[in-house]
Amino acid sequence: MRRDPANLPNEFPDFLRHSEDDTPVPTWLQVTRSTEAANVEMIAHVSRIISGNDDEQAAREVWDTWPGNYRRSVALLVDKIYNEGWLDRVGQIEGWPWDGGFFFQPRANEGFTFADVMSAKSGKGGVYTELSLRNGLFAYLNRRAHKGWLRGWMENDEAMAALHVGIFESGTAEVHFDVFNSLYTNRAARTGVVRIPVLGSYNHTLFMMHRRWEQSPYAPLVRTSANLYHAMQGRVPLSF
Repeated sequence: MRRDPANLPNEFPDFLRHSEDDTPVPTWLQVTRSTEAANVEMIAHVSRIISGNDDEQAAREVWDTWPGNYRRSVALLVDKIYNEGWLDRVGQIEGWPWDGGFFFQPRANEGFTFADVMSAKSGKGGVYTELSLRNGLFAYLNRRAHKGWLRGWMENDEAMAALHVGIFESGTAEVHFDVFNSLYTNRAARTGVVRIPVLGSYNHTLFMMHRRWEQSPYAPLVRTSANLYHAMQGRVPLSF
């Protein structure tokens, strides 16, 4: 059940109280980074992700059917993944997106699967943690919490609005944001990171905030593209 924002507890963080009223919705020209001139590369990326091919008109027609928060959410994911360097591996969205994520068809390229790419980014010194037992019980449970994920990855160098990625047995993939990243261990303050043999490493401070606000009835108010937008401003090059 969605909580009434007027009846939130006093300790509810102010930075999670953003709404449609104080948050922009991107236009097509913005999400494709074409406000000054047509950006052929981004038009192709966004068109493929939305319509499955490079038909810009078809993609724009789908884009226009989505409510503002869905358009904002997709734009944030496009901006974030583009900045992470693997937007070319994202194929068409399956079904509709939601506020904070979407399912999609991953793309292979030059003999490398999507899983290969994510694994390379989660190797030694990488900016993702693969959610497997070899990285500790805590990482493994992060995958098991997502029904159907065969493999999964989480950013480890971003505290807020971090990408969480998984692949299903069917081959479909999912990407969504976590507001509080309990696996933020790369470049995090040492005082916040707990390292325990077998359990692995995790960020205790963010783990507690994640449990308090994202694994609770408050989650629908927390995991919104409005909150994510403000969390990402100044930290990720946004298109809008």
